[in-house]
Amino acid sequence: MNNHSNCYGSLFPDFTALKHNQPLASQAFSALVTSRGIGVQSRKLEVNPEGWEKCVRRPDYRTCYDLSLGKLVMNALLAGGMYGS
Repeated sequence: MNNHSNCYGSLFPDFTALKHNQPLASQAFSALVTSRGIGVQSRKLEVNPEGWEKCVRRPDYRTCYDLSLGKLVMNALLAGGMYGS
Protein backbone atom coordinates (compact mmCIF):
# COMPACT_ATOMS: atom_id res chain seq x y z
CA MET A 1 0.00 0.00 0.00
CA ASN A 2 1.29 3.46 -0.91
CA ASN A 3 1.27 5.96 1.97
CA HIS A 4 2.55 8.91 -0.06
CA SER A 5 0.47 12.02 -0.66
CA ASN A 6 -1.00 12.70 -4.10
CA CYS A 7 1.62 15.43 -4.67
CA TYR A 8 4.53 13.02 -4.10
CA GLY A 9 7.25 13.61 -6.69
CA SER A 10 5.70 16.81 -8.04
CA LEU A 11 7.80 19.59 -6.53
CA PHE A 12 8.74 20.84 -10.01
CA PRO A 13 6.55 21.47 -13.07
CA ASP A 14 6.39 18.93 -15.90
CA PHE A 15 8.21 20.96 -18.53
CA THR A 16 7.08 18.63 -21.31
CA ALA A 17 3.65 20.25 -20.85
CA LEU A 18 4.94 23.86 -20.99
CA LYS A 19 3.10 26.12 -23.43
CA HIS A 20 3.86 29.75 -24.18
CA ASN A 21 1.76 32.31 -22.30
CA GLN A 22 0.26 29.67 -19.97
CA PRO A 23 1.50 29.28 -16.41
CA LEU A 24 2.62 25.78 -15.52
CA ALA A 25 2.41 25.03 -11.80
CA SER A 26 3.59 22.29 -9.51
CA GLN A 27 3.40 21.81 -5.76
CA ALA A 28 6.20 24.28 -5.00
CA PHE A 29 7.11 26.10 -8.23
CA SER A 30 5.52 27.63 -11.30
CA ALA A 31 6.94 28.62 -14.66
CA LEU A 32 5.75 31.03 -17.33
CA VAL A 33 7.26 31.65 -20.77
CA THR A 34 5.86 34.76 -22.40
CA SER A 35 5.89 34.99 -26.18
CA ARG A 36 4.27 37.54 -28.45
CA GLY A 37 4.97 37.29 -32.13
CA ILE A 38 8.34 35.80 -32.97
CA GLY A 39 10.54 34.66 -30.11
CA VAL A 40 10.30 34.57 -26.34
CA GLN A 41 10.11 37.84 -24.43
CA SER A 42 10.50 36.49 -20.90
CA ARG A 43 10.90 33.41 -18.76
CA LYS A 44 9.73 33.46 -15.17
CA LEU A 45 10.10 30.94 -12.36
CA GLU A 46 8.27 31.50 -9.08
CA VAL A 47 8.31 29.70 -5.78
CA ASN A 48 5.08 28.96 -3.97
CA PRO A 49 6.24 29.49 -0.35
CA GLU A 50 3.17 27.81 1.14
CA GLY A 51 3.53 24.78 -1.13
CA TRP A 52 7.24 24.54 -0.37
CA GLU A 53 6.68 24.74 3.40
CA LYS A 54 3.98 22.09 3.17
CA CYS A 55 6.43 19.83 1.33
CA VAL A 56 9.38 20.23 3.67
CA ARG A 57 7.21 19.45 6.71
CA ARG A 58 6.21 16.04 5.36
CA PRO A 59 8.05 13.00 6.74
CA ASP A 60 8.67 11.67 3.21
CA TYR A 61 10.11 14.98 1.98
CA ARG A 62 13.58 13.62 1.18
CA THR A 63 12.40 10.77 -1.03
CA CYS A 64 9.81 13.08 -2.65
CA TYR A 65 12.59 15.56 -3.38
CA ASP A 66 14.79 12.84 -4.88
CA LEU A 67 11.97 11.60 -7.11
CA SER A 68 11.08 15.17 -8.11
CA LEU A 69 14.69 15.85 -9.15
CA GLY A 70 14.79 12.66 -11.20
CA LYS A 71 11.58 13.62 -12.96
CA LEU A 72 12.88 17.16 -13.52
CA VAL A 73 16.01 15.87 -15.25
CA MET A 74 14.02 13.47 -17.43
CA ASN A 75 11.50 16.20 -18.30
CA ALA A 76 14.30 18.59 -19.22
CA LEU A 77 15.79 15.99 -21.54
CA LEU A 78 12.45 15.29 -23.21
CA ALA A 79 11.39 18.94 -23.43
CA GLY A 80 14.77 19.88 -24.92
CA GLY A 81 14.66 17.13 -27.53
CA MET A 82 17.72 15.37 -26.08
CA TYR A 83 16.57 11.80 -26.51
CA GLY A 84 17.35 8.88 -28.79
CA SER A 85 17.67 9.06 -32.53
